[in-house]
Amino acid sequence: MDSETAARIARHSWFDSFEELCFSVVEGADESQVIRRFGGDPGATEVHGPERYWQLMETHGPGDIVHLVQVGTAATGQVFAIEINGYTGILGQRSLSRDGARVLTVYTHVNGADRIGYAIDGRQVIDEEPWGPLTPLSDPEPEPAWKPAWCEGLTDPEHGVWLCGARQLVLAERVMGILIEPEWFRTPLRTAQLPDPDDNPVLAMRS
Repeated sequence: MDSETAARIARHSWFDSFEELCFSVVEGADESQVIRRFGGDPGATEVHGPERYWQLMETHGPGDIVHLVQVGTAATGQVFAIEINGYTGILGQRSLSRDGARVLTVYTHVNGADRIGYAIDGRQVIDEEPWGPLTPLSDPEPEPAWKPAWCEGLTDPEHGVWLCGARQLVLAERVMGILIEPEWFRTPLRTAQLPDPDDNPVLAMRS
């Protein structure tokens, strides 16, 4: 591993403790478009910190899950979206990337069933659990939309090094050309409520 990669991983070590979170980066759409592509209403947003999710959960019964997305815009122009205990982003890759956009989503799971998704212009390129270098869905055909170099230094299954935690954010930075800031995950952001994924019409694009 080169020193730059090691420094980037160390910079994002705070992310290693995040469980049950879905983080997406979208290029080619603004915040309102991204909210709409998640199935939310951009005209009904409020500004809240991450604690809002847990406040709402206290008012709901057992098994009744709240689905929220929080969005912001990076200095480089991409829109980032955070879902606490959510997964619409990993299921909605085709919707989020339509009309010439592209999206990379990192989904973390408390039981280790993490997932990475990458889509361009409504076409899914990557969709897998990151237990090694990621393989395009078109494999073994050449996939110009995916560069294997993006995974270099981030995973080594032979030595028990998996693409998880901080390494997932480094991958997102490489793929999307973005610098991810830790304050995004703890400061108030534009927040929209989402339908349950089972009833969310934007997820029909998966079929």
